[in-house]
Amino acid sequence: MKHIIIGFVAIIVGLWGIVLNWYQFLDLLWVLVPIAVLLGGIVALLAGISNFSKESRSEIPADPGKR
Repeated sequence: MKHIIIGFVAIIVGLWGIVLNWYQFLDLLWVLVPIAVLLGGIVALLAGISNFSKESRSEIPADPGKR
């Protein structure tokens, strides 16, 4: 029960802070959203490269003499 009350208080204080500082919040979003998209793209690219290299390794036989 204590955690629920603390959670509600944190939500109320957070919303109050966003309302009072709306323009600063928008400035923060203007910075954080492109950074999040950039980092998400990098992670997706690395995951694709990792998956591609795993697939190419699985097609190569482990012992070339046993074809």
